[in-house]
Amino acid sequence: MLTFKNAFYLPSGRVFLLETEDGYPIECTEMRDVSVGGKQHYEVRNTQDPHIIWKHLVSYEDKWLLTVSTQKGCNAAKCKFCDVASLPFKGNLTTTEIVEQVQFLLDASPYVESCRKVKIGFARMGEPANNLENALEAMRLLTLVSKSKGRKMKWLPCFNSILPRKITGGRSGFEVIDEVIEIKESSEEECGFGGFLHFQISVNSTDEDKRKELFGGADVLTIKEVIEYINKKDISNRTITLNFIVMKDIPVDVDYLMGLGLNGDKFCVKLIPLNNTNRANENSLETFANYSNYEELEALGKKFNDNGVPTVIDAIAKCEEAGLCCGQLAHIFV
Repeated sequence: MLTFKNAFYLPSGRVFLLETEDGYPIECTEMRDVSVGGKQHYEVRNTQDPHIIWKHLVSYEDKWLLTVSTQKGCNAAKCKFCDVASLPFKGNLTTTEIVEQVQFLLDASPYVESCRKVKIGFARMGEPANNLENALEAMRLLTLVSKSKGRKMKWLPCFNSILPRKITGGRSGFEVIDEVIEIKESSEEECGFGGFLHFQISVNSTDEDKRKELFGGADVLTIKEVIEYINKKDISNRTITLNFIVMKDIPVDVDYLMGLGLNGDKFCVKLIPLNNTNRANENSLETFANYSNYEELEALGKKFNDNGVPTVIDAIAKCEEAGLCCGQLAHIFV
């Protein structure tokens, strides 16, 4: 049984700190998306005024953003940009403990009676590939959970992984790809999502040595291996996302990726600034672009688009950056 310990409030939502029975703090979140464009997008990114963000929040009925933890800490890597990396690792969460977080978020938000797209990430804290069975089983139970609470939710689970070459138990990262794509592509009758599962692979650089360094030395599947393997798969509805936290002096080479066979029918790319974390500051990591030069991130995204690869460019508002990143609330109480 999880116990509520604390909450951190942001203009667009809340970060909750829950505690496991053995006293470990884990985080889960509920947020609303912001829908703006052009000049308004600039204003929202740069504002310190929460009223501006509140004015542009997407309705709960249209979209709701949740995240839950799958591990007590993280045993996959000591990523140089993630504050979870400096927390002690105390094991995997059970399927029940993952589902309890979903139940908690629903109970904490009784005014959200229905939603056309609930995007729920399973990597607030932890590497879900190293808790594969429990994470996937929790995804399969999402509809039952919302129905039991009397809510009408259309779930879009997000499996976000660095794809370790070997996961806990000795299985390979390729087997993780197989299992995630299987549940993604299976029909609802087969306890799958009919293509509507968001499989996001953390990449961060096209330089494999830099990738390994950023992941704290973790042995992960190479980008070449990932692209070649997934290109052979049948992918419907949601394409597979290559996620780049774009950092200064860390290469993201579009031509190199296209040469590897990056296919816009199988993949999309997500580009996000490096947010302000303690680990990033300790390791002298800086974002490539954010508030003062966001157009440089947009220019990089255009290179992908010009090569036929759909690209999402994301950022958070200045007044939300503090405390929003994974592990930051847990650090206060661990």
